[in-house]
Amino acid sequence: MTVSLPVFLRTSMIGPCTALLLQYGVQAHAQNTACQPLLPERNKNIALSQTGSYCLQADLEIRDHSEFLIDRRSGRPSEALDITHDNIRVDLQDNAVRVGNASLGIRIENRGKSNYKADYNSRQPKQVVIKNGRLSTTSSVGIYSGFYELSILSDMGNPLERASIKGKSKEELLNLSNSFRERKEWIFKNQLALRPSKAADYHERNIRIENMHIDARELNVTSRAHAGAINIQGAGTIIRNCVIETDGSTALWLFGPDAIIEDNTIIVNGASPVREADAPIRLHHGDGAIIRNNRIVIKDGANRRGISVFDTGEITVEKNTFYGMTEKDDVAKAFTGGLELKESGSRFEPACKAVFAKREWK
Repeated sequence: MTVSLPVFLRTSMIGPCTALLLQYGVQAHAQNTACQPLLPERNKNIALSQTGSYCLQADLEIRDHSEFLIDRRSGRPSEALDITHDNIRVDLQDNAVRVGNASLGIRIENRGKSNYKADYNSRQPKQVVIKNGRLSTTSSVGIYSGFYELSILSDMGNPLERASIKGKSKEELLNLSNSFRERKEWIFKNQLALRPSKAADYHERNIRIENMHIDARELNVTSRAHAGAINIQGAGTIIRNCVIETDGSTALWLFGPDAIIEDNTIIVNGASPVREADAPIRLHHGDGAIIRNNRIVIKDGANRRGISVFDTGEITVEKNTFYGMTEKDDVAKAFTGGLELKESGSRFEPACKAVFAKREWK
């Protein structure tokens, strides 16, 4: 026997049921659009060119290229994650991006012909967030969205480092060195010409890196400056709650004003040749930067210095702990322009103490 509900009861249930279905549908749609899943494939990169929020569903891995390739081409993408548009948020969801010797980690850059013009700075992605994951690389380039890693001419390295010098006389070596030095000076000047001339000329990009563990290693040790773990140009950069480690002696290259660097652990191992301007943090046109509540660990042969500045106005440095430094060492040093430093609450500890505290930072 079929039992039917009274008409008035059936009618009264239509509204709530319909509302419930509509609500469920709206929620499901909102969940689908709130975080678009990224499903990585080994040795294939992920390119993001549309505004939105994205979530990595598994580890993204680009392995080393074979040393036995005849043509020396790697067959690997130039980066693991490529971001070329504004307003993109990437949540790694505790997954890892692992990069071998042929690729860099995460690039936030709109590449094209404009890269070689003076207006390079105006065409780059802004309002980009990278958070909640791990990034490891053997190419010493973790997150890249900046300029070539040069602050002063000595960052170009030894002119004869890769030259064939066997059997050459002192005069020949001198001529060769002068020739290479002139070439490096030309490259240096051209790279500087691509950058804004003062802090006010940088566009506000507001790139934010949060809750990341970045291990940027360099297998090929050279005398030139290394790219480090994070390289970003633009105003309003935020780096927060990260653990950042590099074999070299510079971890962060930041170009532009109003950066906030807070609650991070930054470790430089000093394993590569140390350059005169190396420091865990380099600031170029870094007016208004706030560097606070960080743990900065300086090991081995790295310079006993926290920050190197270049043509930078007043910065605030407060409540940071420097492991491997003493009160006699420079918290900050200016290489071009003057040093305008508001410093307070700095602590100095032996490097050995960092070993015992390291577990808490992982």
